[in-house]
Amino acid sequence: MDGPITITSNDIVDYTVLYRKRHETIFRHDYMARHSAGKDDPAIGALKTQLGEVEAKLKPLEERIRQVDLVMVVPKRADLISINAEINQHSREELDAALKSRSGAVYELLRKRADITKSNYERREEIARLTILLNMLPRTQAENLRTVVESSAAQDVTLAALTAEQQQEMVTLLGRLGVSAFVSEGLLSRDKKKADDLNCLAWTEEIPKTIGGGAGSNSAALWVPKDRMAEWEENEKHLADIGRKIQTKLAKSQADGLNDDEQKEFESLQKLYLELRTRRHSIANVKGPICVSLPKADRPPVHAPLPTIDLGPGSAPAA
Repeated sequence: MDGPITITSNDIVDYTVLYRKRHETIFRHDYMARHSAGKDDPAIGALKTQLGEVEAKLKPLEERIRQVDLVMVVPKRADLISINAEINQHSREELDAALKSRSGAVYELLRKRADITKSNYERREEIARLTILLNMLPRTQAENLRTVVESSAAQDVTLAALTAEQQQEMVTLLGRLGVSAFVSEGLLSRDKKKADDLNCLAWTEEIPKTIGGGAGSNSAALWVPKDRMAEWEENEKHLADIGRKIQTKLAKSQADGLNDDEQKEFESLQKLYLELRTRRHSIANVKGPICVSLPKADRPPVHAPLPTIDLGPGSAPAA
């Protein structure tokens, strides 16, 4: 692969999801291997098979990311490193006992780390887009901005390599990740005085709304501008109502079939449902994936950067 390598925000999301799944599968396998009656336990074999399937999907992504030496963003990395240092002072047995009892100082460390990695995972879409935008910058600026995100550093960063639209998205993504920042004349700063500049780009307050049946690996957060919440709520109520009517028609179709008039009504309901879903995304200003094309690094790292810092003993979510 001699030419530039294109990495998309969807690639980063997939990498994060697969990395987490691999890590959790390894943890479960190792935990069961230590506590199972024997190595022939079918549950252990099933986990080995599952791990192989995850690895097959993950490795090609991991290799592409490694080859370009992508600057990967991990919010609160400094906190995670500090927590990991404390966790690593405890033995495997102490960590197992803490997870089993779900109490004590060691468990609180595990829970604290899990809270951060869980939050990062839930914001994987935002982190992925931020990572792509960050890698559009010259390397030094990208690394400086990563420091701002990961440790809440106060240094200013030049964003001149980005368009005004990209600069605005950068500020918006930072706001969604809890980092208050402003851009004035192409310079990103955490100094609130910048907000007094009439030409300053800033985050307009948004409220996260979970779509997909609640918190979980398949859910997604849409960000609704605070001044459009009434419009959002009305659209969501309409969506829920139409969804129920569609389910009723579908049940009747499967049980007794639909006559011509009922079929036309069913099709009209489906069309309206799609229109309301489109409106949902419009209100939340949902954007398509973004990408960056990067040359292969002269000296790529041995390993791809991690999407989360949760390696080491006791790494499974404690929450």
